[in-house]
Amino acid sequence: MFRYVLRNMWRRKARTFLTVFGIVVGIFALTVLGALSARLNQQVKGAETWFTSKISVVPAGSSLFGGSDSYLELSKVDEIEAVPGVKSAVAGFGLLLSSDSTGFGAPELIVGADLSKADDLLNLLEIDEGRILQEGDEGVVVLGSTLAEKFEVGVGDTVELRGKEFEVVGIYVPTLSAPDSFAFVSYDDAINLFRSVNPYFQVEDIAATIDVIPEEGVDANELAARIEESVDGIKVISPAEAEKQISQFSLIFNAILLGIGFIALIVGGLSIINTMIMSVSERTKEIGLKKAIGAETGSVLSEYLLESALIGFFGGLTGMLLGLLTVYLLNNATASSQVTVFTITATVVIGPVIFATVLGTVAGLFPALRAARLKPIDALKED
Repeated sequence: MFRYVLRNMWRRKARTFLTVFGIVVGIFALTVLGALSARLNQQVKGAETWFTSKISVVPAGSSLFGGSDSYLELSKVDEIEAVPGVKSAVAGFGLLLSSDSTGFGAPELIVGADLSKADDLLNLLEIDEGRILQEGDEGVVVLGSTLAEKFEVGVGDTVELRGKEFEVVGIYVPTLSAPDSFAFVSYDDAINLFRSVNPYFQVEDIAATIDVIPEEGVDANELAARIEESVDGIKVISPAEAEKQISQFSLIFNAILLGIGFIALIVGGLSIINTMIMSVSERTKEIGLKKAIGAETGSVLSEYLLESALIGFFGGLTGMLLGLLTVYLLNNATASSQVTVFTITATVVIGPVIFATVLGTVAGLFPALRAARLKPIDALKED
C-alpha cells in the first residue's frame, strides 16, 4: 500500500508539492522559534539557580533587573543583618562591562561584592579553575565562562576592565545563564571603576543591591517578608518573587511559539483537507471500482489516511531540516561574539515532525471517511 500511495501522490505532484510547501513554511518557523525558546528557557533555568538561591534587596521602585537610578545606603546592610534569620548581607555594585554592551540575553557586567562577607554568595557558583574571590583581594577578577572565552584568558592572565587591568584568579563553571557574562571583583574595585567612567557623578558609599543569605533551616521567603517589615526604604525580592519575574521572560516567547503552532495548524490543516478532498473527488470512480471488486472500507480509509499523513510527514521533515540548517548558520554567525542564540534539543528536532504528521493525519480524516463511505454503484455513476 505504501508504494501505491506514493505513486498516487507523484501522479499529482504539483498539488502535492504545493501542499507540502505550505506545511514546510509553518514547520520551518516552528523549528526556528522552538530553538530560540529552548535557548531562552535554558537561560531562565540557569538564572533561577543563581537568583533564587538568595534574597535580593534593591532600592524601592526597582526590580530584579534594575529600573531605577537610585541606590541603597550602606547602613542598610547593618539593619538587614540585625533581622533574625539573616546569615550574611553582602553589599554589591554592578556596571556594564562596556558602554556599548549589546547582544542576546543577559548583559556583560562587572559585579562588585563586599568580600568580607561574600563567601556564601560567591560559592553559589561552582569554580572551574583557580579560586573564588577572598577578603582583601584587590585588582583581581573571577570571570564567568563566557567572558573567559571572549577574552581568551586563563588563571594567571590579565584582562582589561573599563581601562584597568585585573589579574584572573578564577573562572566559574558554565551555568548557561547570566553569571556566565559576569566579571566578579571586589566592591571597592567596582565602585572605583564606576567613579572613573562617571567622573561627574558623585558616588558616596552606596550599594546597588544587597544579597542576603539566610541561616540554615530558615525559610527564605518568610525571611524576605520579615526584612521588608523591619527595614524602611528598600524593596525585598524573595526567591519566589525572583522566580516569578524570571519566568515572565520565557512566557512571552512560549506564547509566540504557541501562536506560530496555531497558524501552522490552521494553514497546514486546511491545505491538506483541500488536497485530499480534491483527490477523493478525482478518484471517485476508482474508489467505486475497488469496492465493487471487494476492497474493504478499512482498506480505503487507511489508504487516504496514509496519504495525508505522508504529506504531513514530508512537510514536517523538510521544514524541520531547513529550520535546523538556519539555526546552525545563525549560531555560527554569532559564535565569534560568544553569543549562542539558539539551542537544539530533542523536542526541537522530533516535535515539529510529530506535530506535522499528526496534523496531516487528523486533517485527512474527513476526506478519508468520505472516500471509505462511498457506495460502489453511486461512485461508478458519478461523472
